[in-house]
Amino acid sequence: MAIGKISNTHGLNGELKLFPYSNEREIFNNLKDVLLYNPKTKRFLYAKFETIRKADKNYIISISGVENISSAQRYKDFIVYISKENLPTLKNKYEFYYFELLDKEVYYEDGNFVGKIVDILETGANEVLIIEKQIDRFNKEEILYPLIKDNIIKFVKEDDNIVVKRLEWYEDDTEDRD
Repeated sequence: MAIGKISNTHGLNGELKLFPYSNEREIFNNLKDVLLYNPKTKRFLYAKFETIRKADKNYIISISGVENISSAQRYKDFIVYISKENLPTLKNKYEFYYFELLDKEVYYEDGNFVGKIVDILETGANEVLIIEKQIDRFNKEEILYPLIKDNIIKFVKEDDNIVVKRLEWYEDDTEDRD
């Protein structure tokens, strides 16, 4: 599971900035063994973090064997992965990681198929599901659906689908004219 991206170097001693993909601090507390993915060569390599510390919205990391800025620069834009087993245990059954929603099929309460969840937007107020539905061989429809507790009828992590309320105002094709 991708947990962040190495965005740049930090200082002259080989430290790097890690931009986290999660706001769950517990993931980064004792981070040691990771896989780094190089998007240019499309290859993974094993790495060991020596230190990690919080700095504003990022983390500052040092990788074993990387001791100066020139050796650190080769890791810029690498994606940091950990195994799912290393994720912190969630506190209750209503909490979830974003990856647990991706590719789930979404249905309205009346059984009509909405589409598949392809991404999640963080808007500040609440998350928004990006649901994609294949219309025909060449066309897809994208629906933005607010992920609010009151809108979810049935969600079981182990199931391949979720059931949501049909929002009355959402699919109304009439124009509002004054």
